[in-house]
Amino acid sequence: MDTLTTGTIVAAIVLLVVAAVFIRMRRHRALLGELGQLPSRVTNPRLYTALRSIRAWELKAGEGARACNWARESDGQRFRTEQAIRLPIAGCGRACQCEYLPVTEGRRRQRRRVINDQTVLNMGDSKAGNRRSKDGRRKDDHWGGDQR
Repeated sequence: MDTLTTGTIVAAIVLLVVAAVFIRMRRHRALLGELGQLPSRVTNPRLYTALRSIRAWELKAGEGARACNWARESDGQRFRTEQAIRLPIAGCGRACQCEYLPVTEGRRRQRRRVINDQTVLNMGDSKAGNRRSKDGRRKDDHWGGDQR
């Protein structure tokens, strides 16, 4: 093969790889929805009050030695958007590595079944759907277990 053909093939392969990565990134961002608009590190959640899918923000403190006392004590706590404190906090003289992680609604589908979603409706006094039986511990049952 000559160098022109080899160069063309290499350029085409590189172009295909770049296109595949770009398409995958767009698809991933589309799956994330609103969360795709967030940067990789959020230090001020108040800037993202318009995102409705975020219910709260969880503080993730940086490495133990780098985090200030407040961040170590508040690590893992969840804050509402309006209550979240902007990072780095005043007085934190260290290189702050703390960030807020979004907490979203965990439910993906409706949890309770709708009454009309039942396969069969029990109408009237049908004995087929009645799970009560005569043998039990009712006073009118004569099973002989009243001897105490």
